[in-house]
Amino acid sequence: MKAEWDRPADAAVVGETAAVLLSAGGRSGVAEGGLESVGAPGRNEKLSIDRLGEALAKAEPAVPPGEQADLKNKVLESARTGLAKLNQGEGAESFTFGESVGLEAVILTDGERPSLFVTDGFISLDAPDIGTWAADLGRVKNQIRTVTAAVGRVDVPVKPWYAGTCFVAAEGLVVTNRHVLEVIGTQQADGSWILRWPDKTTVNFLGEDGAKEQTQFKVTGVAFAGPNPINNTINFANLDMAVLRVDPASDNGAKFPQPLTFERDVSKPETDRDLYVVGFPGEPKTWVFGGKPPVGHETQQVISSLFNSKFGVKRLAPGIVKAGPGSVPTDDRKWIAAHDASTLGGNSGSCVVDLKLNGLRVVALHFAGANRAQNWSHAVGCLHEHLSQFPVKFA
Repeated sequence: MKAEWDRPADAAVVGETAAVLLSAGGRSGVAEGGLESVGAPGRNEKLSIDRLGEALAKAEPAVPPGEQADLKNKVLESARTGLAKLNQGEGAESFTFGESVGLEAVILTDGERPSLFVTDGFISLDAPDIGTWAADLGRVKNQIRTVTAAVGRVDVPVKPWYAGTCFVAAEGLVVTNRHVLEVIGTQQADGSWILRWPDKTTVNFLGEDGAKEQTQFKVTGVAFAGPNPINNTINFANLDMAVLRVDPASDNGAKFPQPLTFERDVSKPETDRDLYVVGFPGEPKTWVFGGKPPVGHETQQVISSLFNSKFGVKRLAPGIVKAGPGSVPTDDRKWIAAHDASTLGGNSGSCVVDLKLNGLRVVALHFAGANRAQNWSHAVGCLHEHLSQFPVKFA
């Protein structure tokens, strides 16, 4: 993989990565003002490097075979020097791009912000990268099963064979992003939508790694879409939400999943709240547009090449709320929440669920992110006027 490993890293990405690694147990925020202001105890560098080494030994990077060993060595050595700088309190401007990648690799393999495969409706509590999340996730195991059952993949008949994630809001209705809808449909002058593949756009509520069976619930139309086109841009003033109509009768007789419960409170989710995201991370796209790629884009490509060779399968990623609605800069409508769960290649249309309350309540709709800089979502309590026209359950 071609990358300028020794060039300066993006200080914003390093700062957010450091915040995760230096916080106590990886579960709380840190003060602003540079890495030396954190005041957290140094991490066990050897243990982190050992865990990363074990993960890299099992990894099959999505690069030519002749480049795999060199890539693994680069990441391991960069993580070693990056952790040393981190524990010595060096400023973010002193880190290289390679060290930024190495620290991100530690986060994914050391249990700070893992991305866990869902199997038979749940994750393995013995997963080597689950870290301190095992107890909290295990406590709400049955609730998590309810959530994962209601999360589906929007499948299409063209590569990469899926457009995004959705989740059940009511019988025959699923919530996703408007920008996912823009992939599968075209809006007409009168505001109505025509599906591009009306007979071959389906929702698969299984989609787990290694699953022998799949389900196909046909997407039949559009019940609601945010009023403004998204067009692959991030604009906090636009509502990146859509509600799709889905035939509740599947191709193999499977039952349509039970609807999820939505948060009503417009102030939720609260900053520093534990959460989890369920969705289908997709392969990161090579940047082919003009101008500068988003912050963290190249880091995301390298990390995904290392650890995320299985794209489009159901995953659960725990994390914390970085900023609740009303606290995100430039969010004039006060309906955006930011979180730091590892969404990897993107979980467009994923549900964001409160982990601490009862592990069952959807608090936000994930719509975009920048690797370790921020992940953004619409707080669903702020969308009550749009969702209440449907038989959605609010709590």
